Amino acid sequence: MKTTRTISITAILLALVLSLVGSSCSAVNPTALTVNDWILSDSEFQSQIEAFAKVYSTSGGASELKSADGNSWATSYTSAFLNDQLSLQLAQVGVDERGLTVTDADRADARKLLEQNFTNGSGTSVFNELPVSYQQTLIDGVAAQSVLGAAVIAEAQTDDGLRSLYEATKDQYQEDLVCASHILVLAGSGSGNAVPTDAQYATALTSIKDIQSQINGTSNFAEIAAAKSQDPGSATSGGALPCSPKGSYVTEFDDAAWAQPVGVVGEPVKTRFGYHILLVTARGKLTFEQLKDSLKQSVVDNADAIVGAELMRIASTVNVSVNPRYGQFDAATAKIIAPSGATSTTVAGLPLQ
Repeated sequence: MKTTRTISITAILLALVLSLVGSSCSAVNPTALTVNDWILSDSEFQSQIEAFAKVYSTSGGASELKSADGNSWATSYTSAFLNDQLSLQLAQVGVDERGLTVTDADRADARKLLEQNFTNGSGTSVFNELPVSYQQTLIDGVAAQSVLGAAVIAEAQTDDGLRSLYEATKDQYQEDLVCASHILVLAGSGSGNAVPTDAQYATALTSIKDIQSQINGTSNFAEIAAAKSQDPGSATSGGALPCSPKGSYVTEFDDAAWAQPVGVVGEPVKTRFGYHILLVTARGKLTFEQLKDSLKQSVVDNADAIVGAELMRIASTVNVSVNPRYGQFDAATAKIIAPSGATSTTVAGLPLQ
């Protein structure tokens, strides 16, 4: 059923590596990576990758950063490190290109995020154990990524941006669709895997009826949904779900969406998740104007892909150079590819413990 959306976070390594970015203020040889006039010297790269490895070891990890012989870095580690440095440098380019401003508040938010990501096995932040200059590099890079991402998503949600999205995807809108918003009260865990008990359904029904009594026509439905719905995937958008063809939802929800009068708040609908209140906003073959709210939600749901596409566009406009020792830049994917056939990268004098 399309009423929840979860994102899987695999391990601290992924969470940390996704936040890595390097810095340099002068041209230094040899270099590990350059993006236009930004340079990450080899010595800085070695220093930062060592600092990360030491911090990562406090979470109980380190062996996966090493090659099979245990004496050199795995190329999967070095290429991932450089790829995420590249990604955040592209974000910096995008910020400058748009004339955006990264504020102190943005940097404070970035520091908070990094402190949450850099945690040891007991959940204590170890971000402050990194060198101060490296901390600031990370903060600046993550803040730039956040500012650029917000700008790109805002642009995608303008009328012009939505029109472009519609034109690019309009083939999927040729059949009959239903557009609906909902408010969900979970019964039990609401996982949809275990059938809720009668008592859990009864509790959910009492709550949904109380919410129903607070709805005034349709005027405050979105406000109530944002405050009361237990579907995190749609609550932030006032309960709005993407416009979808018949059969997209669990049977009871789908039947109600296709039978309920348009523009009328319906009676509670029971599903394996709990109870829902539906508001159908449009149904049939829909125009661009009718699809705009759904397109906006689609932008939110696919934010990572949209920002990723923008970073690829930026990558096609900049000069990227990678030390062959660590890989090569593939313009088609905007990624740094590890050296062919290599499984490790020796970085002299960098202990993992």
